[in-house]
Amino acid sequence: MWAKMYLLLSGILLMTIASPPLDAADSVRTEELVLTDFTSTGDDFGWYVVNDSVMGGRSEGDFQQEKGELHFTGRTNTNGGGFSSLRTNPMQLDLSSHTGIKLRVKGDGRRYTWRLTTEARFRGRQVSYWAEFDTLDGAWSEVNIPFTSFVPKLRGYQLEGPELDPGQITGMGIMIYDKQDGPFEFRLASVNAYLADEPFKLSQYQWKKRVLVLSAPTGDDQHLKQQQHELASAPQEFADRDMALVTLLDNSVAVADDRELTADEIKTVRKDLDIPEGAFALKLIGKDGSVKLSSETAIPMAEIYALIDTMPMRRVETAVRE
Repeated sequence: MWAKMYLLLSGILLMTIASPPLDAADSVRTEELVLTDFTSTGDDFGWYVVNDSVMGGRSEGDFQQEKGELHFTGRTNTNGGGFSSLRTNPMQLDLSSHTGIKLRVKGDGRRYTWRLTTEARFRGRQVSYWAEFDTLDGAWSEVNIPFTSFVPKLRGYQLEGPELDPGQITGMGIMIYDKQDGPFEFRLASVNAYLADEPFKLSQYQWKKRVLVLSAPTGDDQHLKQQQHELASAPQEFADRDMALVTLLDNSVAVADDRELTADEIKTVRKDLDIPEGAFALKLIGKDGSVKLSSETAIPMAEIYALIDTMPMRRVETAVRE
């Protein structure tokens, strides 16, 4: 269980997270926009069926829209086509601020394709964008499909471009076209657009903030507690100097903007600053990204502020504010 301790220092939010090591699956945090979860009365997406019969094929597909899910069933026949699909009516969606499409699905072990359309054309014909994914047989799962995974196609043939523009989505759909014969059954419970955080790096503060990095084995480390006491004694001094605080504990982290870092991000910070685990370390990083001060013990904040005030950039800032 995650244990969280919040210490509010008059405008400085310092959060310490005690947690087990994270694996790669934990490294992605998302903000999601629900496009549909089939819980409202009716779905204004206006789903409809397109089978390979439009090109002389023999596949069959149909759907039922129930409260909470879309149920897509049928049978594919590769003799003359081999696909069945559901598509939405025309729409206008700007998903340019998101990273991809997230689906909650229950499949049959076969491979499916999520399909998007935009205003893009190739020789006057509409381009569609395909991204394939596998399903578990009879089990619900979540599928994240980054927009970068979609490839442009025209009548099933892959094109060299144009690339997908998530800001101009005009249609969506699900398709089975895995070159297999036989029955299929697919359930769709929700369609979301998700936003994945960019990996945290100290360089994101460059030319914006001065960063005070504190590293300790545990939150009870005496040097860490002494430094936190120093910070609490004059929080406005900290804020006035455009500073951000990063606190690293073994297998946990805290940052001034309340962002939890993953195990990989923590390792990157430690590697960049040559900070080993198991001991206290203090690093002051200037706005130019270079280390201005390094210590293995706590340092009075008055000394740190005095050092910052001698820096050329700080002198310019002070002169402008005056």
